[in-house]
Amino acid sequence: MANSADILLDLRAFSSDEPGWRNVTASNGQPYSYCYSGGDDDAGGLEMTVGDGQGAVLVRLVAGDGYMITSCEFSGDGDGQLSWSASGNQAGMIIDRNSAVVSAQYCILITDRAADCTIRCDPPITNRPCD
Repeated sequence: MANSADILLDLRAFSSDEPGWRNVTASNGQPYSYCYSGGDDDAGGLEMTVGDGQGAVLVRLVAGDGYMITSCEFSGDGDGQLSWSASGNQAGMIIDRNSAVVSAQYCILITDRAADCTIRCDPPITNRPCD
């Protein structure tokens, strides 16, 4: 993902009608909203060309100290192209082997320590065939 920009994830403990924000329900049933910026589409999405070599993209949480990245889950990655490497409570790296075509999703799991709940935040990742 060397050709991809780093990604920022902003999070709010309420619903938002602002453009680019997605509303979700946390594990405690309360509304939250999140917004990704950066990546290849400036909304957290990633796209690589197979064969361009392994890459890594930094994902940083820009919410308050009461929030932390718990983990990252991947779906649709049958070839095992994607992995996660945590970098403290506020950041981590998505590693893409980038050796096979894949259309996957990553989901950053955030914990709100004060509310003792988990929030799921998930934009897409695509490895497209080489031209």
